[in-house]
Amino acid sequence: MADRKIKNMEEFASVSGISRPTVSKYFNDPESVRQTTRDRIEQALERYDFRPNIFAINQNRRLTKNIGVVVPYLADPFFAEIARNIERRCIDAGYWPILFSSHGQQSLENDILSSLRSLKPAGVLLAPLGRASDRGSIEKFCRDVPTVLFDSNLEGIGEAFVGSDNFSFVSQTVEYLTRSGEPPVFSR
Repeated sequence: MADRKIKNMEEFASVSGISRPTVSKYFNDPESVRQTTRDRIEQALERYDFRPNIFAINQNRRLTKNIGVVVPYLADPFFAEIARNIERRCIDAGYWPILFSSHGQQSLENDILSSLRSLKPAGVLLAPLGRASDRGSIEKFCRDVPTVLFDSNLEGIGEAFVGSDNFSFVSQTVEYLTRSGEPPVFSR
């Protein structure tokens, strides 16, 4: 491995003797360049121990491959399982999920949204803190970034909301139990 630390793709292209557009093409899709060129690039990657900054690459694209996922408490098994499923589905679809937990803090939720905006995600799946959220900040964020809210709805904000109608759920559950006369399964 060479002692020289390569800082960016421009430097890497220069030291490896391969054009910048070809190097970029390789990082977008290694199969898109000839095998001989691919071999040269991979040898140079090994020699200089260079790894491109995916976030920097995405800054230059119109549509990044990043999906932001924001939950109030990652330690909560409910949100952990949702995050795990979202993460898997994003990866399977060719996207990079970036997971954040606001730890129930409005200021941290706002900071996360600010950080996400600078990463230019393709979209964000947001479980806001609900009444504890800064509605104005979330509204402004959703105007700039395609966002789907889940778990806690903030009426009129985001592209869509995915969740359950708790008021309806409770009344339907009570109605079912009184109509059927059967106790819940877990109490037997």
